[in-house]
Parts: sequence; structure tokens; C-alpha cells
Amino acid sequence: MNSANRNIYPWAFGMSFLILTLLIGFLIFNTYKLEDRNYQIGQLGQIQNAYGAAVMDDKIFPGGNTIFQTSLVPCLSLWSSKVPAGTFDSAKFAQQCMEPFLKHLRQEQSLDSIFQQIIQQQQLDKDLVYLFHFDKLEVYDSTAKVWKVLYETVRDNPAGAIAGRLENTGVNNRVFELSVSDKSPSPYRFTYSLYVDYENRGWRIAQQMAPVFLLSLTCIAVIVLLSYRTYSNWISQRKLADLKTSFLNHMRHEFNTPLTTILISAHSLIDRETGKDDKEVAQIGRIVERQAKRLKAYFEQVMGSVALQERQPKIVQLPLNGLTEQLLDELRLRYHDEIELRYEALMSDIEMKLDEDYYFSILDNLVSNAIKFNDSNEKYIRFTWQFTEDQYCLKIADNGSGISPDERAKVFTAFYRGRLSGNKPGLGLGLYYIKSCLDRLGWAIHMEERASAGTIFYIYMGNAASNGKRQD
Repeated sequence: MNSANRNIYPWAFGMSFLILTLLIGFLIFNTYKLEDRNYQIGQLGQIQNAYGAAVMDDKIFPGGNTIFQTSLVPCLSLWSSKVPAGTFDSAKFAQQCMEPFLKHLRQEQSLDSIFQQIIQQQQLDKDLVYLFHFDKLEVYDSTAKVWKVLYETVRDNPAGAIAGRLENTGVNNRVFELSVSDKSPSPYRFTYSLYVDYENRGWRIAQQMAPVFLLSLTCIAVIVLLSYRTYSNWISQRKLADLKTSFLNHMRHEFNTPLTTILISAHSLIDRETGKDDKEVAQIGRIVERQAKRLKAYFEQVMGSVALQERQPKIVQLPLNGLTEQLLDELRLRYHDEIELRYEALMSDIEMKLDEDYYFSILDNLVSNAIKFNDSNEKYIRFTWQFTEDQYCLKIADNGSGISPDERAKVFTAFYRGRLSGNKPGLGLGLYYIKSCLDRLGWAIHMEERASAGTIFYIYMGNAASNGKRQD
């Protein structure tokens, strides 16, 4: 893996984490807005109905109509006819009329007792507080046939507050916004609002959302921790893999060089066989050559089993019957004086997806084991095909010593040597290597239980319908 690919992973993790955090934050924020909008909606409905029943046809509170008639109505005719709306005189006149009127409302209001009565009757939370707010006053212009605003205050303006101590008001805690009109002595209407809420509304909503919020934070923390541990482990494994690959390459070079030198030197000793003394030297050379070849074979077997874990299979589609014949011919040349290879070809060839090197290693190790664990004078190994509806199966049978039933589950373990191995050379990697290659190809191996001598293996090569294609 190059440095550019390694550097992209932290950026990919960082961006994914940022996007995930923003997404969860967006969902939590929208959940909060939804909770804020729907919070205590049932209580607000109860308060609205109870307030309407308490006030009936009066203005704002019982007795409010009298205050309107005595404090406000006398100003309306002069205000609407002689003072143009929006001028300095209009604003000044509004202040002169509205301040005494609102002050009179505050002094005479019975909203505190009404609100407490509603809380008790409806069995609501006693921590609720309210605010009554006078919003605006309008008169009707019969000439222009429009309503003219004479006085208006926003909901946050304390000048319009009539009763209550709620500070934070908004559309989410407004019980109602009500307009009341009257035609005497001239058409006018006024609008007022009732707000009811908890003083610590935001904190209460946050407490309700605390489980969701904490669970989200926990999930983010767990994801970050798992991602970090996964990435750290992956980096460590990559470093170990690179180190192992470098070590194997170095070991291969360091071992092959002296072994090759030993073999060349042994050949030189053998080629000097002329006199009596030279014959003894040549005999020693043959011993050195034989042991050097054995050592080289062991080394290649160990290196091959280790390198197998690093190598990815090169899967190509090849004719199965033709490839098997070709590979067995190569093995006949190698073991021509040690064992007889018998092969029964398929009636019609098929194409199979496989790795040629893996397939050759499987056949080579099976033949090698059949030679090593066979004390017969005439050794043979037979390869035949079996075909079912779903699979092609290669049957391999030899006339060797066989494998005892209690060892069949262990023979595919690395470095395992059975009781029949005795002093026979080997490291116990042959069947382990075969099993590893089969696993990489997605194939399976099965050993037949037989009482007589010899061993029978079955190699199942996958689904014939999806992997094999007949060549007629």
C-alpha cells in the first residue's frame, strides 16, 4: 500500500464522522423543535377553554368592559377624526390615551385569580406562569373602508403587558391571540394575547430529550472508538504484513544463496570421481547434495505455506480436463521412477474458474504424500472424476499406509505429523497447504473412511452450473 492510499483513510474517516455528527445534530435539533412546538399543547387547550368560560362576554376579564367604556371609548372619536395616523401628534395622543387606560386595566385586573382558579380546576402544573398582553387597537375608517391601527406593541414590549410574569413569549406558548370589536360609539377593535408556559421551558424540554441526546452521544462515541480501534489494528496489521513480506523475501534470498552454493560445490566434488580418494570425496559430495536438496525442499515448503497467506489467487477460466492431464504429465516426469500415476479423463472437457498454481500445488502435494507414506514395492495413485448434478469431484486414491480414523480430523493442521510418519522426512505441512489452497479457491476436501490400506480423498470443485461450462 502506498502512502497516498494510507493518507486517504484518515480523511475518509474524518469526513464520515463529520457528516454523521452533523446528521445526528440536525435530527436532534429538529426533534427539539418538534418537541418545543408540541410541548404542553394539551394544557394550553384546557386553559383556553377554561378562560373562555370564565370571561364569557366581557372584555379581557370580568369587569373589563366598564374600564373600556370609561377610560378608552371617550378618546376614540377625537383620536380617529382629528389626529392623522402615523404623525407625531398621533403617537403623542396615543401615549396620552393608552397609558392611563392600560394602567387602569392593570390595577383592576383579576387575571391572577382567574389563572390560579383555572390551574386548580383543570389540575394543571402549579409551576405554570402566564402573561396577558395588549397587542393593538384599531378603528374603522368608514370613508376608506379599512381598519386603521391607532396603537400597537410587540409581544416583547413590557408596555403592553397587563398581567403575569412570563418573560419568554412566542408562538409555541401562546394560548390564543384574540380580537374583540365594538361599534359604540364608533367601530373599534382590540387584540390581546395570552401566553402560558414554564419559566424554564427549554430546560424541561432538554430533560425530556436527555435519553435521546445521551444515546446519540454514546453511539457517536462508540462509533469513533470502534473506528479508531479498527483503523489502528488495520495499520498495525499492515505494518506486520509489510514486515513479514520483507522478512520472507530477505530469508528467501539469504537461504537460497548458501544452499545453491552447497549444491554447486557438491556437484564439483561428484565430478572429480577418478581415483580411490576421489571416489570417497564424490561419495561425500553425493551425501551433501542429497541433504542440501532435502533442506531446500523443506525451506521451500515452509516459505510456500507462509507466502500463501499473502498471495491472492489469480482466478482464470481454464479447461479442467486438459489442465489436469498437463499437470499430471509434469508430475510423471518428476516422479517417474517413484510412483505410477493413473488418470481417467473426463468424457467431455469443461471450463473451470481456478488458479493454476494452486491446482498444481494441490496435485503435487497429494502425489508427494502418496510416495512418502507408502511402503509398497509398486506404488500408485489414481485420479478419477465423479460428477453429480451440482459438483465436479476429483477422486484421488493411493495404495499407501492410510490414515488412522482418530487422526483424520488433525491431518490438515499445520505441522501435524501422524503416528505412521515415524522417521520419515517432512514438516507436516503438505495436507495443511492443500487445505489452504482449497479454501482460497472455495473448494472442499473430504477423506473417505476405509478399513483397508490406502487413502482416498475427494476434492469438490464447486457448482457445475455456475462454474463449469461443458465443451462438447
